Order: sequence, then structure tokens, then C-alpha cells
Amino acid sequence: MTIKIISVNKNNFIEWRKSIRRVFGDIPKDEDVKRLARDRMMNPISEWKSNNNRLIAAIDEDTERIVGTGGADKLEITIPGGKPIDMAGIAYMGTAPTHKRKGIFSSMMRKLHDQATDRGDALAGLWASQSLLYSRFGYGLATYREDWEIYSHNTKINKKASDDIKLEFVDKDKALIEIPKIYDQFRKNQNGFTDKSEGYWKYLLHEDEKSKYNKSGMSGFFFVICYKNEKPSGYIFYNIKKESGVAHEDDKGELIVQEQIALDTDSNIALWNFIFGVELIEKVYINRRAPSDPLYFLLENPRKLERNTIDGLWVRIIDIKKLLESREYNYKGKIIIELKGQNQPDIEGIYELETDGKISEVKKVKSKPDVIMRPSDLSSCYFGAVSAYELFQAGNIEFNRNNLIKDFSNMFSVTKKPWCNTDF
Repeated sequence: MTIKIISVNKNNFIEWRKSIRRVFGDIPKDEDVKRLARDRMMNPISEWKSNNNRLIAAIDEDTERIVGTGGADKLEITIPGGKPIDMAGIAYMGTAPTHKRKGIFSSMMRKLHDQATDRGDALAGLWASQSLLYSRFGYGLATYREDWEIYSHNTKINKKASDDIKLEFVDKDKALIEIPKIYDQFRKNQNGFTDKSEGYWKYLLHEDEKSKYNKSGMSGFFFVICYKNEKPSGYIFYNIKKESGVAHEDDKGELIVQEQIALDTDSNIALWNFIFGVELIEKVYINRRAPSDPLYFLLENPRKLERNTIDGLWVRIIDIKKLLESREYNYKGKIIIELKGQNQPDIEGIYELETDGKISEVKKVKSKPDVIMRPSDLSSCYFGAVSAYELFQAGNIEFNRNNLIKDFSNMFSVTKKPWCNTDF
């Protein structure tokens, strides 16, 4: 059996997409596959070119069938200090059950990492379908996420909305104009947030006639824009799930918040007051929230907020010099870091990082290292969600200089904890 890795083109795009979804137990309609290309990737299949995308397929040359899939979205991610850097958003990964343990997955990951290097990305990032699946490829945990379930009948917001705040329901056309603007303003100041393309928003907010007007089960989207002093300052879009076509007090309605973003405290309080004010709702659900989200402290009975904390974004170093020189640090001076292990010969070595906190210089050296760590552990420290002290306690980091652990932990610490709410 011979496997070759090729670029996806207009002739195999539908097979490629169906191959991915089969791995996850789905059978997509052809129209849904075409919509993915047309909306999210902003390129109809009929106009698809293999040289302008980062999608790959593993082909079994004996059958000429796709047996593995992968790809990457072109993303920007905000790092500590507020600067955006380029990241390859690894996605669409899967290997056919008929071809497991033949090195196909590893070959596709190498191909995507090589592409990221060629395109000048500093990082690769992904959301893992299985925890620790990607650590062998050098990925470290960069952000945590929380999935929430709130018993809204038994608690409420303990602060009233400001009189300066106005809320307005809008249709999807206006939502597609206003929401991306608010999101983009927010993400430029939020460590760990990525950009979202016009195509991503269009794909995310898609509805058909059946889902939009559903009278029982899951409703279509409701869009609310928040205005502070007449300027857009936040938004929410959500669905309502009800047992019957006519809502009543015994219907046990559920409100599913798809996304909620606020640019300031007043707008955040107003939006949560709105959510808890929706009638005939017993529970509120919202996923991919930041562990440092202040909602817990806004509830009169915070125990009614059930929090499930799990791993979020994982990242892998592509360009070590670009990565370390781009962020700000709580440190002034020099530190020498040795990276080794995890079969990353492109970045293994000893590096001197000299910084005044804002401006940094990185160069490869032959000096004795102060710190020895794996690339994945540096990836975990980088955004500030995981401390170097935690990794030291786990036996993942070695220090060769007395009392350096405190300085090194403080160096990567952040005031604003990282959060990524975009699952790509």
C-alpha cells in the first residue's frame, strides 16, 4: 500500500469533506458541503484551486480513494501585550478506520507544519477531539475553556443594567454587519482570541427555512445588539429549545447562548440581565467561556452555575524567534532556554532571550541553559494560562539556576488570562 498526500481541488472536495465527517459519524448532504466551500472558504467548488488553500488529502494509490484529511485556516491570534501574530489553525483532521496506524496522520501533520513554516506562521493551533492526542507533535495547552449550565429559575444577576445601555433585536443581515465589528474590537484586546473571516461568520450564522422557523425543538437564531451611549458595545445571539410548539411555564425551556461578547462591564451586566430576563426559561447553556469570566460574581446564587473546565486551544511553535520576540514579559534581563524532545529538530536547541519587558531579542547560542523544557511546555507557558511552576511540579521543566523558577513563572504571567472562544 502506498499513500500520497495531495492538495484538495474542485474534483475531490466533496469526497474530502464526506471523508472527514464519516470519521466523526456524520453523513453530510452535498448542498452542505458546497455551502462550506462557498461560505466559510469563500470560494465555490467550481472555482476551487488546489494552490490557494491549505487543505490536504491522503490518497491510497491502490484504490485512489481519500483515506485521510487535514487542513489549516489562516488565522491571527492576539498574544500577551496585544500584538497579533499569524497562526495556522489546524482542522479537518481524520483518518479512515480502514487505514489506522499506518503513519497517515503523522504524515499529514508534518505536511501542515511544513506549510505553516513556508507561509511564515509563528504558531499552529488546534482544538483537540481527544486530550493529549497532539502533545506528541509538540502541542501544549494554551487556553482553558468552561462549559456552563445555569439554573436560571433559582438565581439572577445581582446588579441592574445601566441607564446608558440600550438593547435591540436585529435581523441576521444587520447582525452580520454589526457583530463582526464588535468582535474584532474585542479580540484585539483579548489574549488568546483569533480573528474570524467574513466567510466564517456567514457559515456560522447559516439557517435554512426549517431551522429558522422551527416551532418545537431548537429555534432559529435571535440576535441582540447592545449600545452604550448609542455606540455598539456588545452582542448576544442565541437559540431557544422548547418541548412543544407553544411555550408555557411547564415547558422547561432552555436558552442556548451561542456567543456573548461585551466591550465593557456595563454592557456585560446588561446582556446578562437580558439573558436572565427571557421568559419561560429554566436553564441557560453556554460553552467555551473563559475560566476567569466574572459571571460567578454577578449571580445572587452562584452555586446555580455549574462549570465544566476542560482544555481549549492547543498550540505548537513554528517560528521560535518570531514567537518569543513578539510578546511582552514581566521580566527584564537575559534567560537561556533549551528546548529538546518531541522530535522537533527545526526548533530544538539553546536560545538566549533578552528583554526589557516590551522589546525582546532571541538568538541561538551554545551557552549552558538556565531552563530545560520541551517545546510543548513553552507553548503552554506562552499565553499565561499554565504557569511554569505547575509544569515544574509535574516534572516537565528543569532549572539550572537557583531561585529561577519564581522569575521564570512571573516572566510569563499575565493580568488578562487567555481565552479563545472560536472552535475551528
